[in-house]
Amino acid sequence: MSKLSKVITALFLVCALTLSGCASLIPDVAEAEPITVQDLTVSIPVYFEDMSVYQDSLPASGFFMYGYSEIVLTGLRDDKTLFEEVPTLEEYAKILISNSEVDAQVEIIDGLTTFTYFQLKNSQSYTCFAAVFEGTDSFWIVTGSCQTMNFKYAQEKFIEIFKSIQVA
Repeated sequence: MSKLSKVITALFLVCALTLSGCASLIPDVAEAEPITVQDLTVSIPVYFEDMSVYQDSLPASGFFMYGYSEIVLTGLRDDKTLFEEVPTLEEYAKILISNSEVDAQVEIIDGLTTFTYFQLKNSQSYTCFAAVFEGTDSFWIVTGSCQTMNFKYAQEKFIEIFKSIQVA
């Protein structure tokens, strides 16, 4: 199993262990602290736990993972030098969808370039809501994941967090 596969498996294990199934337990994201990972700054709600113990398993390109009861938030950086021709945000999202072999369509929601896909782990259905961002030298994919039954409640929180993101 590759290191990336181990991290993804660990992510979903964290999800399975921390998600309680009660959407009403997702607190307001108003209280947040900005964190910076390389060229990305995001306001993470103060009640989220830094899951950075998983960082050692990924390339040093840029990665973060935070979680709280109902949701897990991850971010992964791609350097623009990986592309012969720099894609638009929508093209980048389509590249990610194609490379991940997930069934998803790019949508613009509240000015964010997003896509939503589903995963089944240990008989549990998870919804992953991703947004892509562009900086001077990089692209980022930031994904919020939760049990599918809680997604309609969590999506609003993910959008609030995504709207706080700034990439230099």
